[in-house]
Amino acid sequence: MKNIVFLCLSLFSFWHNSQAQNFDKDVQIVLLAGQSNMAGGGNYENLTDEDYQRIENVQDRVSVIFNGSKPYPLSYYKNKPGKKYNFTKRFGPELFIGVTLAEKYPDKNFLLIKRSQGGTALYGAWNPNWSSEKAKEVEKGDYKQNLKLYELHIADILKGIQQLEQENKSCQIIGFGWMQGENDAAYEVSAKSYRKNLKNLKASYQRDLNLNELPAVYGQINSRYGEFDGGPDMVRMAIAKTANSDYSSSYIPTTKDLSWSDYPKHSDNVHYNAEGQKRLGVVFAEKLIRLNEKLYGDFFKDVSQLIPGETVKFRAEGTTNMVYHVYVPKKVKPTKRKAMIIAFSPAGDGERFLESLKKVADENKVLLVGCDKLKNGMIDQELERLMEDEVLAAIFKNIPHKASKVYLAGFSGGAMRSYQLTTRIDQNIAGIIAYGGWLGGDAYQDKTYQKDLKVAMVNGIDDTGANKWKDKDAETLIKFNAEIKEFSFSGGHQVAPEEVNAKVFKWILKK
Repeated sequence: MKNIVFLCLSLFSFWHNSQAQNFDKDVQIVLLAGQSNMAGGGNYENLTDEDYQRIENVQDRVSVIFNGSKPYPLSYYKNKPGKKYNFTKRFGPELFIGVTLAEKYPDKNFLLIKRSQGGTALYGAWNPNWSSEKAKEVEKGDYKQNLKLYELHIADILKGIQQLEQENKSCQIIGFGWMQGENDAAYEVSAKSYRKNLKNLKASYQRDLNLNELPAVYGQINSRYGEFDGGPDMVRMAIAKTANSDYSSSYIPTTKDLSWSDYPKHSDNVHYNAEGQKRLGVVFAEKLIRLNEKLYGDFFKDVSQLIPGETVKFRAEGTTNMVYHVYVPKKVKPTKRKAMIIAFSPAGDGERFLESLKKVADENKVLLVGCDKLKNGMIDQELERLMEDEVLAAIFKNIPHKASKVYLAGFSGGAMRSYQLTTRIDQNIAGIIAYGGWLGGDAYQDKTYQKDLKVAMVNGIDDTGANKWKDKDAETLIKFNAEIKEFSFSGGHQVAPEEVNAKVFKWILKK
């Protein structure tokens, strides 16, 4: 499998290397995967005349590859009537994903590459680290126990991209949609490991398709079957937590109410009907659109783009598509050089982190810059370092600031990133605000940190992880003549409340 991926990737490296500009290729690719609700149980003949017209209007710009088929214009697929579905024209969420994307971007072409199989699990058939033992734990029957759906989907994707290349068309992957989890919820072993497995699934697509990032939308399950009572809620929570902890992911919340008022279902209370599939497809597309808009911004041109009292998003120059947000305090001219705090969050959502600091930034007339995409658990350290270098270079170059008053701040893993940046960057850092974070453990005590740092350790009283390391970290930093002050507050592993931040800013900004 790895040899096939390597060979095919070498053939379309042109596609990956030009990802810095979003939606600028001939064809935009969306990956779709899952079990029966991704396959779809919508009756095409239950759609309205208006729906048919919308589909027809975009068919020349939207194609589908389904389970290794040849590309075909956006439409239904043929279904053999049976007890479950007695109709012949069937569709899944891809139908209105395609319509919604094409209507949003009327000058773009799309290819949806879908692989689905009813009654399969992420723990088993969909597992990128497939094993016969795991498959037999959760899959029923020889056929499903020997299915390697992730591998098949990768092969579909590579084949589709190769065909576009043969047609002299450039392409880029703009998103991933996942509708699955019911089978994992039926077993304790797969339900309890679902979050870990879902994170690994996305990481595997990124690794095997050579993607720096992959906007992903997960549909939340709401059906129950199997003998493990707690499974559905475990999987629902795992989907929500996975999406909420990842800057480039989102999820579609669903109701547990048997009326299925959000996404209507067939009478089996498991599979979405035509209206449910239509709504599901629309929301998948809308969330992918919002994720792509969030992941890309305009380049900085001049200081006139900075607006006092507002947060403005920019894309950094370079190859990694880094995004940063700049907040100029109220009543401060953007051309006025002030102290600047550059902030990092563990989930790679710098903009949200800034929200908790804006009021004290206004009071202290300090610039705030939040960096996106840099997050905990990044696998490619070389890429991570390049992302850091490109975003910092853009910030230092573009945003007017006092060079002697640059501070780094972060929560949890963002605090660790702030500390570690001082071990390798040339820019002089005046201080660090570490919210619930530490150097990184024993392996980080022997590194060389910048001298004369002012360090605010801001920990909740019940934050056992941060408090465990604060004394040892202080001993290490004092070796480099750091000035350290601890700020405590009632709470756990969280950013400090506003009244504590006011004290932190006052201390660290004082000459």
